[in-house]
Amino acid sequence: MKKLMLAALFLPAIVSAAQKLSPEASAALQFNKWYISQIMSGKEPLTDYAALSRYVTHETISRLKAMDKLDPNEYDVPDVDMFIKAQGYEDDWGTVNVRALDYDAACMQVYISFGKKRDHTVIDCMVKEDGAWKVQSVASMDISDNLQNE
Repeated sequence: MKKLMLAALFLPAIVSAAQKLSPEASAALQFNKWYISQIMSGKEPLTDYAALSRYVTHETISRLKAMDKLDPNEYDVPDVDMFIKAQGYEDDWGTVNVRALDYDAACMQVYISFGKKRDHTVIDCMVKEDGAWKVQSVASMDISDNLQNE
């Protein structure tokens, strides 16, 4: 009986600990919630470098600035958003979830899904910069062919 009561006392703490996200997953989730909320409210977060610097590495912001200066008539610039890997968004994408973590030699990969059905997923490559976890790059979970095979 004492063991049962003791287990009942510790169960909420164990469940709470199991639901707590790692620092890199939490940082990726915060970034994506902020980012999609900006897009859904009609703002342009991709060029808000000051706000992005809280979530994105200095190197990546420098590359975004360089890409922003390119003439799309002369250079092949991406036609999808660099962080959500889509041309637009669905109405329920305000629901953002962390689905998985994967360790890599280069970064901690955090799988983020958008929408209630979690049908759009990206992989945030998270690295530690100045003591904080930040997005280094983003990959799409669904890979589509973009090269012609001969």
